[in-house]
Amino acid sequence: MGPVIARRRGVRARLAHLLASLAPIQRGELTTVVLLTINVFVLLTCYYVLKVVREPLILLGGGAELKAYASAGQTLLLLAVVPAFGWLSSRVSRLRLLTTIQLVFIGCLLAFYVLVQARAPIGLAFYLWLGIFSVLVVSNFWSFAADLYTPERGKRLFATIGIGASIGAVLGAFVPQLLHRVMGTSALLVVAAGGLAVSIVLYRLIDHRERSHRVKLARPTSAEVDPDRRGGFALVIKDRYLRLLAVMLLVATIINTTGEYVVGKMATDRSEVYAAEQAVASPVATTPDARAAATHDAQDEYIGRFYSNYYTIVNLVSALLQGLVVAWLLTALGIRRALFIMPLVVLVGWFGLLVFANLTMVRIEKTSENSLDYSLHNTLRGALFLPTTRAAKYRAKAAIDTFFFRMGDVIAGLGIVFLLVRVLGLGIQAFAALNVCLAVCWLVLAYRTGRMYDEMVADHVEPEAHPGRIAA
Repeated sequence: MGPVIARRRGVRARLAHLLASLAPIQRGELTTVVLLTINVFVLLTCYYVLKVVREPLILLGGGAELKAYASAGQTLLLLAVVPAFGWLSSRVSRLRLLTTIQLVFIGCLLAFYVLVQARAPIGLAFYLWLGIFSVLVVSNFWSFAADLYTPERGKRLFATIGIGASIGAVLGAFVPQLLHRVMGTSALLVVAAGGLAVSIVLYRLIDHRERSHRVKLARPTSAEVDPDRRGGFALVIKDRYLRLLAVMLLVATIINTTGEYVVGKMATDRSEVYAAEQAVASPVATTPDARAAATHDAQDEYIGRFYSNYYTIVNLVSALLQGLVVAWLLTALGIRRALFIMPLVVLVGWFGLLVFANLTMVRIEKTSENSLDYSLHNTLRGALFLPTTRAAKYRAKAAIDTFFFRMGDVIAGLGIVFLLVRVLGLGIQAFAALNVCLAVCWLVLAYRTGRMYDEMVADHVEPEAHPGRIAA
């Protein structure tokens, strides 16, 4: 029995070591990590529920053209939203800030519900609002998480917390469809409002737990009103590190958005070939109108099946990376080295597409890119704010994650795509060459950002514990 017991203990030890590498949580950290994971899951699920509401409202209310133009409108609207958010965050504590923002969003959802019941045309307004909601609530969550942990703890725990976002994205693609069939479109607005109310409770539980356990955080006054009253844009402009983060996200967004155009263009072209093959295989249509309808149906079938498979694989791979790989990568490589992974994958993928311009290659590249974006890159974007000030965590991060993110969409969609396709008449390989150059720029930015991050962590001083005082 001795050797058997020894083998069993050896297996348990190896399993424990594996679990520790996948989720490196220390004693006393588990409850807060679980609450944070549930919170980001709830927020992502709310967003996917609202996406189900968004599409019929905008498409039936104004068409696909209005949807395309609305992306630019979101960027302009953020020029007013970001300063207003910065003004509020400089005058209230982190908990009151998050509670206020969530309550405002809940009020908007209830107002939209009343307007939908009254059959008011709210498609454009709701699309603009949801574009701000989707980036601001996620940005605020990671700002709050970065405010809770020191750089060492955040590096270990952010990947585990991010599992909630990945699961929310996977389940969020299915659950809202079920709710939509059972409850209808307008009721989903109330469901999302309830989810935000649950999120407020979770924020308060986490904040209370951290206070009661006197957890040491990156700034001893982080929950108090910040004396720095500068807005998010001013913080980004004046700080070199924050400028690097903004430009790096801008470059990554341009690459991603132009890549999505390439996917859509190649899928559309392939759908035309598929429709022609179907027409030859089963020539049932006799009139020109019938043939046109059959061609449209075949293209619609192909594109729907293509994107269903594409998004399913991306979400599943992203969830597997988040749960099994990201924590290990951040622990083994550190933040600085991990910054190089995604731009290297993007560089290799787009160079391959430059050489082999076909749909299979673009699917491989975009699946790899988006899976890393939703897992590793999202985790790194939150972790890079760990050694920054409270003003940077909330105001500058909100400006970067909202305005600069949307600006990347506008530059790519209304600038680069229009220039390369409409003006110059270039094809897919022009986008590949452009993204190879942008990926090289991304690598340079990652190098400089990583160096500054390490310098800031080296200069970072842990707050001392003061008797009778709770670090927040």
